[in-house]
Amino acid sequence: MTVEATTAERRVLVLPPTRRDAEALGTVLAGAGIACAVCPTLTALAAEVARGAGAVVVSEEALHAGPDGLAAVLRAQPVWSDLPVIVLSRAGVESPALAREVGALGNVSVLERPVRMTTFVSVVGTALRARQRQYEVRDHLAERKTAEEQRAALLEAERAARAEAERASRMKDEFLATLSHELRTPLNAIFGWAQVLSTGEPTTEDVREGVEVIERNARAQTRIIEDLLDMSRIVSGTIRLHVQSVDLAAVVRAALETVRPAADAKGVRLDVRHDPLATPITGDAHRLQQVFWNLLTNAVKFTGRGGVVRVASHRHESLVEVSVTDTGEGIRP
Repeated sequence: MTVEATTAERRVLVLPPTRRDAEALGTVLAGAGIACAVCPTLTALAAEVARGAGAVVVSEEALHAGPDGLAAVLRAQPVWSDLPVIVLSRAGVESPALAREVGALGNVSVLERPVRMTTFVSVVGTALRARQRQYEVRDHLAERKTAEEQRAALLEAERAARAEAERASRMKDEFLATLSHELRTPLNAIFGWAQVLSTGEPTTEDVREGVEVIERNARAQTRIIEDLLDMSRIVSGTIRLHVQSVDLAAVVRAALETVRPAADAKGVRLDVRHDPLATPITGDAHRLQQVFWNLLTNAVKFTGRGGVVRVASHRHESLVEVSVTDTGEGIRP
């Protein structure tokens, strides 16, 4: 979208040699439909240039009085700008002093006085048309900058969207891997105790304990399936915790009973050392049991026959620490 030149940017700034010349030039420019502003001093002219101008008309005498102010403003122009300056001279361009001052101004046209008004208007019109082309270059540069910024924003948005899609894909893969493990853990306990109860002649105590373990793990399996049905919370990492007072020793015992059939089948001894001061605690009993399931299941799985899996808890200031260690091979650090 093109940004048109403002009223200030279309005007001609005039610093004539006399007030009479100012009135005459203003009348001529107004007759040609060209807006102008008369500046009383070179300092005032420099200030107006900073506000915007289509061209500058200045007398040779004003430049001799102090050209540095206007030259400094012109040197500070943006890259697209080359403000036309028209110098009204008595000596003409052959004057060495004027030649030096004109060289510091850049885009300069010199008109020797007295100048025909038609010539003056023609030179001013040419300068304003050249200035208009500069404004078109400015607008093109602004549009290109905007387009580049928009493209950069689109690229950044595309990278962010791709990263988010990759993150979501990784989270789903991790979720499915975790889910398969979580689903197997209570199933292993159910199958293990079902085999214990279906072989040999289990005692009444075995039957009672086995039924309790099967029932508890069936409820846990139901809870995991409910989590699965609410996958959106899992993928977004916003699983709700049901925090309440928890008997930590009971949670650890329940997790141990889940893995006990597998441990007995491998001849792995389960050693429990519980600090009486480590309970009660505040937490989510179901989530804690899942954590202990995973730790104990892996410990039993990677411990050889005749090995030991130890579970220990102790209170450390306001925290409770539970550790699971085993005599398996382990992995390199």
